[in-house]
Parts: sequence; structure tokens; C-alpha cells
Amino acid sequence: MSEVLVLVDHQAGEVKKVTLELLTAARRIGSPSAVVVGEPGTADKLTAVLARYGAEKIYAAEGYGVDDFLVTPQVDVLAALAGSANPAAVLVPASVDGKEIAGRLAIRLDTGLLSEVVDVDGEGVASHSLFGGTYDAKAKVTQGTPVVTVLPGSIEAEQASGAAAVEQVEVPAASGAKITGRQPA
Repeated sequence: MSEVLVLVDHQAGEVKKVTLELLTAARRIGSPSAVVVGEPGTADKLTAVLARYGAEKIYAAEGYGVDDFLVTPQVDVLAALAGSANPAAVLVPASVDGKEIAGRLAIRLDTGLLSEVVDVDGEGVASHSLFGGTYDAKAKVTQGTPVVTVLPGSIEAEQASGAAAVEQVEVPAASGAKITGRQPA
């Protein structure tokens, strides 16, 4: 069974619910592998939850200063993993950052992008809900590794035990837009 890369959306040591939904969708396509990008020690905090939702492997891409850059560390790590693991698909949350990551990744991989998906089946066919649910559309990437953004709340997260074998991966030197300050909303 092919690996399916799932970008883990996390904040303050907690896995966001959309990640659990992505792991559920990934199990339909292949063997889910969670990709954690963050500061050192981030993956350790998330491993138990990711294992409970079926992550067979956890790629820990950790480095100092990773959280100081917008999207480029995630794109770099996913591109490197897609090149070495040859996954069946890459699933990313359809958040503002997630859609930016997915778009950049699809360009780097020279592959198709399925955006704002509400479901995905075992064949990699994605369902889209259009015009407030008036129309349903199906789409499938025909060349390369599909990069798919999934809308939060569209797939019911289901628990399934996973091995959660942690594998450390290198984070390429980050570049691009750097975060210079944070302020609560």
C-alpha cells in the first residue's frame, strides 16, 4: 500500500482537528504518514494523538527558526519527501496557509492540485461541493502525485491505531518571508 503524506496542522503543542480528518481520508488511499514541521520537540508532543488516528509513520522535520518563516519550510519538506517516498497523494488542510503550501508544492512537483475537496475515495477521486452544495463535482489528478487540500469539517475523523514510527528528516535552510512579530487577534 502506497504512502500518503499528511501535513500536520498544529498550534501550541496541539493537533488541529482537520489533521485528524486528513488522516482518516489518507487511510482510504493508502498508508498515512504524518509530516510534522516545527521547532525541535514538536513531534514528541503530537505523536500519541497522531498514532490514535492511524499515522503509520511520522516524519519529524524539526529545526530552530522553522516557525519564523511563512510556508516555505513546509513546502521544502513536503517536496523532498514526495521525491523520496513517492507517495500516492499529499493531503493538506484547506486553510489560508495550507492552500498556499499546496499551490507551491504542486508547481514544484509539476503535478495536479485539487483544492477545497470535501471527500476523497480509495481511487484518489476527489469530491467538490460547488455553489453551496447545489452541485457536486468529481476530479482526479492524471499526472504525478496528487496534491489535495481538504476543507476542515468535511470528513468525519475516525480513530484507528497506527504504528507512528518517528523518522527524523532534514529541514532545508528556510528562505522567503520571515515573521518578525506576533500579536494575538
